[in-house]
Amino acid sequence: MAAEAPDPRTFQSWEDAFQYPIPTVRKLEQQLRTTADDNREKLRSLVGTSYRSLLDTAETIIDMEAQMDQVESKLGRIGQNCNARVLDKVSANALKMDTHARGSDVERYTFASQLSVLRSAPTVKSRLMRKDDQHLLVAKILVISRLVHKALSQSKSKPPIVDQLWEKLLSARRKLLRRIDRRLASTTGETASLVESMCAYALATSSAPSDVLKHFHKVRRDKMVNELKKGGDELAKRGIEALRLCIQTCQDTQTIFPRKLSEALAKLKAHPLIQDPEIRSLYELNLDVHDRWIGDEVRSYTPWPRHDELQRPEAEKILHRWSKDTVAAFLKEIKAALQNESRLTEVASLRQELIETWMLSGPRMAGVKFANVLDDLRDIMNEKLEAIVRARTQALKGVVTELTDGLDTISADTKTPGLSLWDATTNGKDLSNGARTFKTAILNTHNGRDEATLGVTAAFDNWVDSVLEVKGIVKSMKEARWDDTFADDIDEDSDDDLGDSKQALLSADDPRQLEDVTQEALGETLQNLGKSLAHITQKAAGDTQDGFVRKAVFILRIVREFGDRLPRLRLHERSSPLPTPFTADVLGPLHAALAAHVAQLTLPLLESSLATSLKISTQTPILWEGHPPLPSQPSPSAFRFLRELNQSMARLGSDLWAPAGVAAAKKKVFVDVMHVLEKHVEAIKASRLQQTVNNDTEAGESNGTNGDEQEDEATAVNAAPSTEHNELRDQRLKQLAFDAVYLQRFLGDHSKSAEPTDELSKKMSLADLDDAAVQRLRKNATEYAKKTYLLFALLA
Repeated sequence: MAAEAPDPRTFQSWEDAFQYPIPTVRKLEQQLRTTADDNREKLRSLVGTSYRSLLDTAETIIDMEAQMDQVESKLGRIGQNCNARVLDKVSANALKMDTHARGSDVERYTFASQLSVLRSAPTVKSRLMRKDDQHLLVAKILVISRLVHKALSQSKSKPPIVDQLWEKLLSARRKLLRRIDRRLASTTGETASLVESMCAYALATSSAPSDVLKHFHKVRRDKMVNELKKGGDELAKRGIEALRLCIQTCQDTQTIFPRKLSEALAKLKAHPLIQDPEIRSLYELNLDVHDRWIGDEVRSYTPWPRHDELQRPEAEKILHRWSKDTVAAFLKEIKAALQNESRLTEVASLRQELIETWMLSGPRMAGVKFANVLDDLRDIMNEKLEAIVRARTQALKGVVTELTDGLDTISADTKTPGLSLWDATTNGKDLSNGARTFKTAILNTHNGRDEATLGVTAAFDNWVDSVLEVKGIVKSMKEARWDDTFADDIDEDSDDDLGDSKQALLSADDPRQLEDVTQEALGETLQNLGKSLAHITQKAAGDTQDGFVRKAVFILRIVREFGDRLPRLRLHERSSPLPTPFTADVLGPLHAALAAHVAQLTLPLLESSLATSLKISTQTPILWEGHPPLPSQPSPSAFRFLRELNQSMARLGSDLWAPAGVAAAKKKVFVDVMHVLEKHVEAIKASRLQQTVNNDTEAGESNGTNGDEQEDEATAVNAAPSTEHNELRDQRLKQLAFDAVYLQRFLGDHSKSAEPTDELSKKMSLADLDDAAVQRLRKNATEYAKKTYLLFALLA
């Protein structure tokens, strides 16, 4: 079977057909002859169909031949007339005519187009400035406007509107620069937007990249300083923002300069400014119409910023210098901003956040040493915390002033203070909320807290609370964990620079230093308080006796209230105890004044009672016990004296009689009582002598009248009264001895008080009492004192 005939279209030449076998060639011949016949028939039918079109074509060719003959004849004539001299003459004439016809129109059209663009520029700038991402486009318009204004200013017939429009453009330029500075100062937004704003600044001010970098640093630094100078209630927030701005500026500089800014500036050289698609899309400028008339200088102007002027080494050098200066300025401004800050919590919060921010990002800030800046921050914040603590401790002077003002309100007509619980219960009190108001009134009355005392106490409480605020600050500083939080964020080199552990520095050394300063300041302040109180006491002593007593009562109550609150001032249990400001120089004169006052009120009662007892001539040994009979209870004079003494002390206020005050009162009264009893002993002896003298006188008169006969009778008569008086005297002395021991049990110092009573006993000359009787008398007085000591609570 013969192979199929190949496709003739694949042959490169006719010789390729004879490379196949003869049957294939024959079949190929038949196929070609058949195809040729078919094509001949198709061509014949096609020619027959378009016969009329072919006739029209032939006629057209004939017409074209005639026209060509005409053209050739005309070209021949033109060739004859077109020599060089004629052409030069015709060309010169045509040029003169065109110049004359169009000269005035071109100048007019150019002026109109330039003025139109200049008038539209402020409008388009105002529209674009409403957006924050069009700074570069506005800068480009500003450059075009400057070129247009230059061209118009060179015109001989410059209208006044050109200068007016230029003033608007200058105003728009200043506004643009402010917007650019605001964007450069902001840390929000993307880096591309920041680079675009830098390009806009470079284009608007014709600045080199190094100038742009310096301006960028200046804007950021001014922003940081201004934030810190604002101060106010948001000092912590502003301080953190300033530090973050400083760190972010360093990072932005390393990211943008010099490569990214250089690439962005190089793109501005790609084409003339007027051909920028964004510029041409501004419909207000209508550049499609004004482009051809705006002038060659404006149309061909291409920005040529020095994009490669700043190299990396120089950029790093500028950055390092700026970092050092800016960190120094930041520390200086932080210190200045803290000058008028007195809120301890705000400063502690600022310390915490500043150190946290620095430890997170500080190691990535070039040009400064991490450890040095951290130490400077610690020093500044610790110094301010210590200054606030010292100022707050010294604020105790205001409490002293409050105390002085309270003393000045105590006049000579003021009744000796003494509050009664019964007076507090007569007024209706609010019993809601657990009867808190009622209980407070009872406590205030019992402790003698009047309005003046409560005012000074409230001022002292406020001072204590203000000082104790440091307690929470110290606790938060100790509980902060720095090493665990920032171990991964800080390079090992930075850790080596710190020397000691950050945890030890920030959470141990700093709070311990603050505690020590607080304790030291409190010690000094309390010592000054003691000196002030001593001075106040000395000044009050110059008043009248009653006035001094009233002031002493007031001062003692204030001292007691202060003393109850002093233990709260310890920062922790292991801290050393604070020095007490209430020394003997303060309390001694006050207790002595109260003691003298109660002694003055009660001793006259004892003296008068004892004097009255001398007038009683009857014997009263009914309640005596034992053999020989001895008193078993005190005389009414001694008992009434103790009761009146206790009541006098209670009338001043039972809250005043602290152990030191009671001791001073006992000492004063006991000495005076011993003097009174000694005088009474002498009075008893004097009464015996007087009785003897009276009896002798009566006896002498009787002897003179009746003679020797009545002498024996008179002697017998006088012997009976003398014996009776001796017995009465002995009873009085024994009772007085019992009273002395009984009073000594309440008033005397048990370790040393036996000496005055022994001396008094010797003066009594109780010959009939042996040592056993004296001991029994002492025992009786002691036993009775044990039975009755609750009746004299303030003396017990």
